[in-house]
Amino acid sequence: MDADASVLSTPLSTLESSPEAEYESRIANLGSTPVQCTTEHFSWRQLTDLSEKIPELQEQVGQISASCMGDCVALGTMRGLVVVTDYLGRVKSMLGSPTSPYGAVSAVAFSADYLALVAGYASGYVVVWDWAKGTTVSVSRPLQPSDSPGVAGHPADVAVTAVGFIGASKHRYISSSASGYVLYHHIVRRLLTTMSTVPLSAPGKTTDILFDAAPLAYGGHECATDDLGLVAVLTSAHLTVLKTRHGVEQRYRQACQPPTIGKDAKKQRPFTKRPYAGCLSWLPAHKSQRVATATDPATAQATLPKLAYSWGTSIHVLALELDHKVAANGAPLNSTESLARLRFEAVSTWEAIEDVVFCQWIDTDVLLYMTQSQRMFVFETKLRQETEVCASPPGSIAGQPWVTLATGAEAEPSYVQAIGVCRRRVFAVCGESSVYTGRLLAWTERLELLVEQNRHIDAITLAMGFYQGRTGQIVVGLPRQRQDSGDVALERRRHALVGSKLVELMRAALRQTFSDQSVSDSLMRALASVCVEACLAMDNHSLLFAEVFERYMLNPHRMRIYLETIEPFILSGDIARLPPQILNAMVDCYGATPQLVRRLGELLMNLRLSPGEFDIDRVLSSCRQHRLWRTFARVWLSMGDPVAPVISILAAASSEDDMSTEASVFGGEDDDDDEAPGIVIFDYLDMVIRGRRYPDGKPIKPQTTAEQYSALVTELVLP
Repeated sequence: MDADASVLSTPLSTLESSPEAEYESRIANLGSTPVQCTTEHFSWRQLTDLSEKIPELQEQVGQISASCMGDCVALGTMRGLVVVTDYLGRVKSMLGSPTSPYGAVSAVAFSADYLALVAGYASGYVVVWDWAKGTTVSVSRPLQPSDSPGVAGHPADVAVTAVGFIGASKHRYISSSASGYVLYHHIVRRLLTTMSTVPLSAPGKTTDILFDAAPLAYGGHECATDDLGLVAVLTSAHLTVLKTRHGVEQRYRQACQPPTIGKDAKKQRPFTKRPYAGCLSWLPAHKSQRVATATDPATAQATLPKLAYSWGTSIHVLALELDHKVAANGAPLNSTESLARLRFEAVSTWEAIEDVVFCQWIDTDVLLYMTQSQRMFVFETKLRQETEVCASPPGSIAGQPWVTLATGAEAEPSYVQAIGVCRRRVFAVCGESSVYTGRLLAWTERLELLVEQNRHIDAITLAMGFYQGRTGQIVVGLPRQRQDSGDVALERRRHALVGSKLVELMRAALRQTFSDQSVSDSLMRALASVCVEACLAMDNHSLLFAEVFERYMLNPHRMRIYLETIEPFILSGDIARLPPQILNAMVDCYGATPQLVRRLGELLMNLRLSPGEFDIDRVLSSCRQHRLWRTFARVWLSMGDPVAPVISILAAASSEDDMSTEASVFGGEDDDDDEAPGIVIFDYLDMVIRGRRYPDGKPIKPQTTAEQYSALVTELVLP
């Protein structure tokens, strides 16, 4: 019977969890583990229990040379042993022997159900282990001088740099060596267990470098591409994708595209024919949110996989697509015909600032990559948005220079066996004995981190960006969409999630700031400004005019800071009305300072003043006292009396001692002509008689009111 008959037919999420799945309790809830390194976006924590046990293990089995982490941990050593532990450092199994001919472990990988483990060795051996039993399932030895030309295998004494199971199978896997060979292995169980090994790639006569080879893993959901057994091979010359099931066949090939050298000097670097760094990563099929249709049945259960790869600084993302077409009778084509129409579509490209040496998907449409200086970034492929999240964890990550040792070619070390991603968490082996786990911080954690650092203004600013969806950065835990997508439902969800948190941050910032009497004026202004912007973004005028104002009104100097802060928002039209308490405070504050009188007039001109919403006598008295005749006329008109401003302004002007001169009415050399009584009266009469609102000239509505005002003013002027 073919070994694939035993391939998993049930999604992993429905299988019984293994005892090593302390991942959820020990890794996801690292409450007792201190934070080692946290940036604005990312948090690294050391797995202290495991890290403390590693030095003891190294004394027995040698230094770590390869690793793989998921539900449990596999550590390959320089003495040829593979140690399987949990995250507490408890040894579950020790595979191999220091006296075996395998040599140092150079690559390890678990099967999809974590029951089998494949290990590659520096001598060219590839071994599949049943690690729970501690027994070998199959051994693929390196080539020997006595082998016939048709025998497939890795060269002797050349390290196997990558291994991996294909899909959910424990009997189909690939291996690649530093010299450029990529092999497909198939364990077949009939009466006897046999091994079939087929070469997928071999080094040519050119100096091409094999960067990476990876099979499409099982993602927990069935997909139409599972029957293909896809394997991606990346060299310095080509990216090749092959199917391995039912015969090896090339399904995609792309030649290397050297990065273009632009005019920007920063983008120029020594680069001739080939990139000297490259990596790739598959995103397996995942749950689909789309509804199945008669012509598109594949998306009913899972979306199709994606492939990310890099040459030098260039990152490319390919999406697998199936042409789902119907037959003449309207029925969907069978799976064989559908798979024949598999194609690869380039969906995104990006230029990193340095050569990319590692990449791995951490979520749908979110790719983590590391540059040669060990700076880590996330790239959102749909939004085409990049965020630098952190540097490497404390202590550098040690890559393996297998390619350089085998070929002498200049190439970046491989980090595939030092870094891994599982369930949105990043694992890294640093130095000789430290294991770290890292993850992107959720949006609430980022805000809490800023509050802990007493950076309240930064927290409010960031939360406001979350609310508006304009951070320009990766955001975990909030619905995301392009700014031009116009998805109202997603926007409402985001507002509901962030709005209450934003109000909470503003209240906490106000309490903290006003409890300290030594706070500087600049900080007070910055806090007032960010609170005004946040309240206006949320359309929360009650918070702005109640709680925020109440904090500032207790001190006259701070109240002036508040008023000056909202001033530009009034002039821009963002604030059209003020509560009576704030309006009266503005009249008193600005009216008491000669330098602010003119600004008071402009502010009152831009506010909507309705009867009963402010102290009319106070405003009119201030306008009369400071000769703000334009504002005076507008206030009266807004009160519904078009005649009073004409009578009052003329009366006030005639009471002056020198009103017999023409200059006193129309303004002199030292007067502001805009506020001269004569000019104000003429402009006012001209607009009101024509049914226009003073001073902006907009039509008075409704039309009956405009006609009534015009008639009253006309009768006053021409009785």
